[in-house]
Amino acid sequence: MNDKKLLLESIFNKTGIYISTKNDCRIISQFIVNEKVGFLSESTLYRFFLYPSHTSKPYKNTYNVLAKFCGYPDWNTFLQYYDSNQMYNDPKFINHSINIVIENFVVNENFNPLIEIYNTLEKENYKTKEFFGVKTFLNFQKTNLFPKFIKEHGDHPFVRYILIESLFDPYHRMNGYSEGLENYMLKTNKQSKDYMRDLIFSQAVLFRNYYLKTNDKAIEIGKKLYEDPIWEAEINKLHIFPKIRFMAYKFWYLYLKFNGTAPLQEYSAYFKDWIQNEIKNTETIHELNIIYHTTREVLQNLNLKELDKDVKKLFDARISNQYAHHLEFDKLYNPNGIISVIPL
Repeated sequence: MNDKKLLLESIFNKTGIYISTKNDCRIISQFIVNEKVGFLSESTLYRFFLYPSHTSKPYKNTYNVLAKFCGYPDWNTFLQYYDSNQMYNDPKFINHSINIVIENFVVNENFNPLIEIYNTLEKENYKTKEFFGVKTFLNFQKTNLFPKFIKEHGDHPFVRYILIESLFDPYHRMNGYSEGLENYMLKTNKQSKDYMRDLIFSQAVLFRNYYLKTNDKAIEIGKKLYEDPIWEAEINKLHIFPKIRFMAYKFWYLYLKFNGTAPLQEYSAYFKDWIQNEIKNTETIHELNIIYHTTREVLQNLNLKELDKDVKKLFDARISNQYAHHLEFDKLYNPNGIISVIPL
């Protein structure tokens, strides 16, 4: 493929315009100006791409400006990229190619091939799964299709354990994210050994979202979480991730229910003893972090300064052998799902 053909293809990929008329040249000239990568007039582009009898060699600047417009620092880099030996080993090219495939499946509601991709990842390591999960998340952000996708495929292991649980977004930055979580619960098998864990996880995450948005649904979900004694009996059997959310968010529920400090003070004493025991018995740095971040978000939101100070001291004491200061610990590890990959 000759140089002009490469540029025509690259410009088409960027703009959707395959230069074939003088008007196309005018439009692309204005696009180049808008992107502030240089200036090429309509006539220069016409002579370069469309004027068959024009035999003079274009200026190097023409090549460089066109290369920059296509996303490359200069013409030599553009040529290197389109050399197959380099292109197919370029992480940016591979990343972009994978993204295009997932984007097309998502925006065209072609969900079955997307599920087939997930099936091929079953035996891959977590970071590989996370990579595809993040790509999926970013492309669903461009649509309002996430609830529909979860309604259809919310029982698939990759969808449940990677997209919903490992990469959950505390800030619900995807259209229909809350509805997607509700659909996730509808796709949960009540006979599953993980049913109670999944129920508490999803309801706690929804409760947090509705509480912070002062949505009336918060008190409705809170009643389901905290007024049924079965949940209290099951909570200590669960992994620390759903367990700490359940325990910490109870402060918010008590605040909503009683709108006063007495119940919070009573629960604070119980919670302090409970969390001290959890911190003592927790082995991994990741689990310590989920306890730390989840708890302090709630305490600071409610301005429970004394308990917040006490909890911070417990963490400082627990990690003092590994980290010089809790801020270092806080900076090095972030357990909040997709926040560690796509921060606010």
